[in-house]
Amino acid sequence: MSRTTQLRTITFGLFAAALALTAAPARAGDGDAAASVDSDARSGEPIESAEVMRIIQRMEAAYARVDDYTAVFIKQERVKDKLVPRETMELKFRKPFAAYLKWTGGKKEGQEVIFVRGWNNDKIRAHQGRFPDITVDLEPENSLAMRGNRHPITDLGIGNTIDLIARDARLASARPVDKVEAYDLGVSTIHGARARCIEVFTPDRRWSGYYAFHARFCVDQSTNLPIRVTVWGREGELLEDYTYAKVKLNVGLTDQDFSPDNPAYGF
Repeated sequence: MSRTTQLRTITFGLFAAALALTAAPARAGDGDAAASVDSDARSGEPIESAEVMRIIQRMEAAYARVDDYTAVFIKQERVKDKLVPRETMELKFRKPFAAYLKWTGGKKEGQEVIFVRGWNNDKIRAHQGRFPDITVDLEPENSLAMRGNRHPITDLGIGNTIDLIARDARLASARPVDKVEAYDLGVSTIHGARARCIEVFTPDRRWSGYYAFHARFCVDQSTNLPIRVTVWGREGELLEDYTYAKVKLNVGLTDQDFSPDNPAYGF
């Protein structure tokens, strides 16, 4: 096998299901990494759009006070009509956009990714953490980087999640004719945090301008930040499920946390 072919093979394996996004809702429940997600329709109590906007405004205000955070990031996505296995990662994030991810279990255990806007020619630096371990640099939307993913790494993070929820909510407020439905599912425990979950249904048509037809977002009551978001398609199929567990805010992350030269990393 030539070096070029070998590198291409390794790179395909490295990015088979990584570099995630953010943003989509899940069923409120007692959540460990394997917590089930279903698409039970229109449960909970109807909630007015004005109250939904107040929840979103509290999220936006809370995130404005965040400089950086660490979390256990859990994601599951449907890619090309196939639901890929759930992945669990250690996440470090610093504004305006610096991200470090390390896979902590499964076939990708040990894999690491760094992306810092304005560094490394705005390319991802990654390695798979196992033999043969080769470090690669890729454009975020390169076909290899996107392989097995619904979103580029530039969509990652709590801030992007809030922005996406807020965009749909403001669109619904501006277009009452769409008759967007929202339901309050109450407060439940998700990964040890008390979270209030809201379920939303947007118009059932092929193009509506909304990101999601059916979604839930769950807001940590202690931080006012989204802890879990899940999206389903029109046939009830799970499309995206993202959780930010064990979130620690404003921990003082430094450049070293986003450097491949960090001695604690395996680049």
